[in-house]
Amino acid sequence: MATNFERRHVSKLVPADHRVLMPLLLAVAVINSATLGYDGSVMNGLLILPSYSEYFHLTTATEGLNNAAMWIGHIIGAFITQPIPDRIGRRRTIYVSAVVLAVGISLQAAAQNIAMFVVARIIVGIGANISSGAAPVLLAELLPPRQRARILGLFFSCYFVGSLTSSIINYGSQNMQSTWAWRLPSLLQFVPSLVAISIVPFVPESPRWLIAKDRNDEALEVLIIMQGKGKTDIRKGKEELRVIRDTLMREARELPRNPWREILTKANRRRLVILVTFGSMIEMFGNFIISYYLTKILDQAGITATKTQTQVQVIINCWSFAIAILGSFMLDILGRRIQMFIGVGGMVATLLLIGGLIKHYGESTYTPGIYGTIAVIFLFQGFYAFSVTPLTSLYPTEVSPLKLRTTGIAIFRMLDSGFGLLASFAMAYAMADLGWKFYFINAAWDFVYIIIVYFTFVETKGLTLEEIAAKFEKIEVMPDAEVQTGVDEDSESYTSKAEEVVSKAREV
Repeated sequence: MATNFERRHVSKLVPADHRVLMPLLLAVAVINSATLGYDGSVMNGLLILPSYSEYFHLTTATEGLNNAAMWIGHIIGAFITQPIPDRIGRRRTIYVSAVVLAVGISLQAAAQNIAMFVVARIIVGIGANISSGAAPVLLAELLPPRQRARILGLFFSCYFVGSLTSSIINYGSQNMQSTWAWRLPSLLQFVPSLVAISIVPFVPESPRWLIAKDRNDEALEVLIIMQGKGKTDIRKGKEELRVIRDTLMREARELPRNPWREILTKANRRRLVILVTFGSMIEMFGNFIISYYLTKILDQAGITATKTQTQVQVIINCWSFAIAILGSFMLDILGRRIQMFIGVGGMVATLLLIGGLIKHYGESTYTPGIYGTIAVIFLFQGFYAFSVTPLTSLYPTEVSPLKLRTTGIAIFRMLDSGFGLLASFAMAYAMADLGWKFYFINAAWDFVYIIIVYFTFVETKGLTLEEIAAKFEKIEVMPDAEVQTGVDEDSESYTSKAEEVVSKAREV
């Protein structure tokens, strides 16, 4: 039954026409991810610039510290990734992250010494982690399954938009004969945050968060808006509202304690294993060394000219972005598990090739060998971008139920950041001491990751968030249950109906 309805809660700035709304939601993904990409990749570009290294008199230790600073910020930020979005909402949290980023970026651009630069990078890391916790959750809780995988896959794929922008800016600023050669790229980190702030008023709040806060009328409006212009089926909206409320009520009974305690229980053990193992994998597959130590890899491969290194950085980011977009659209075709097997298997093979090529041609002047090494580096980055990049924002969000969703993201980011911090200190020394053998060792632990994925990852292709939660808990969502006729039912009556739905589900 399609009828017109009047908005009373959702801002009129939020468009009902999906031809406008969906590009805006995509823009939230692109801008927030580009912010992460720029913030995360700016150091790789700065390390190529002689003016930056000379100004701070960098050594191996201080270079590692500068790279590690943002990861320290990520770890600190992970502790507030859960409470802020759960308390003030997903949309408002994006504003909070923009303010924190503005403070860090200002300090970074004005840095006078290593200490000031490191503190600035820590603050930038805190702001970036807050954003990476709120924005994917907002999108996951708004989008239907057929669009969730593509847009959330594109979320982290657009990391390369920021990374590419950073590379181009560094390439353009390399000839500046002052500290502005590195201060300007630092200052321009402001731009993505400003764009993100300008877009957020045009997107709705998460209906699942609104329902959790007992703002059911507003949640119903959001659910109807998400149907699209001309599809204002109030009955369907109420049915969606009922399913979400049933799920939240079941979670409230089964997960009554603090989410940090509940996620450690036996019922959520498999979720926790996925979040912990996937979080630790992200920075250890080998992509970290491409993102942060590309200069060292190129030096080992015999490519030492600053101009050539910056050109390679720009091209590799273009390549990675294109492959990551392809991977985002393949998630609902191949499925999460198969795509991970393809990606990690490819990374194992290419790491072995990189190690072998560097051993034979790293210190030679044999041009085909040098360019062959670069080609395999591109292949490695392609496998990572195809599989891991699209899943980074999507999979941790999917496997966690609403009450544990921001907590799960926080744990995932904590592990991601912790291993990023470890890698930022250890990788520079490992590459220097082990040379070509380092890539063989990295390939060995990537093979272990294939085994972990096989035994732990659950396929979530094509399922709603409620269906994914039911799959973990071995019950079935009942789509044909009686539709409630309103959102203001007597709470006692509604609870008894919800209990009946859950009871039937458990019998199935």
